[in-house]
Amino acid sequence: MAPQREEEQEEKGFTVSDKRLFTKEGARRADSSPAETPAASAAPPRQAPPPREASARPEPPRRPRPEAGEVPRRDMPDVDFSTFVAMLANNVMMFLGQIPDPVSQQRRRDLQQAKHTIDMLLMLRDKTRGNLTAEETQLMQELLPQLQMAYVAASRPGG
Repeated sequence: MAPQREEEQEEKGFTVSDKRLFTKEGARRADSSPAETPAASAAPPRQAPPPREASARPEPPRRPRPEAGEVPRRDMPDVDFSTFVAMLANNVMMFLGQIPDPVSQQRRRDLQQAKHTIDMLLMLRDKTRGNLTAEETQLMQELLPQLQMAYVAASRPGG
């Protein structure tokens, strides 16, 4: 039975018909009439927008409003090495309980995650050695010891 089905499919084939109303040049196709296409008869003809006055100021682009449950869009900082390092350092401070979580506004302590993020910064320092600007090198030299000392202080009993 399988061979017959394949033969039937080969015999039937398919037909492609172009139902567009206009040609590439923009002229109306002769073989299409408004009566053939129900969408063409249902839609009112388009009107040209009124001409703009020369003295009218252009409207600023509108930002879409956030939908329900969506966080409003904020301007983002530049994407560069220093911003990335600062973001990781903020995460360390959050995991050490030094600053509140930006979402829940609760202080939490996750020493394992803090250590992991510090280790990522150390790896980043080692992998980028010789490729950083003077300011980026100074940032890493000043920031890493501070984060390490904050981790040691937080990991001590009663800290």
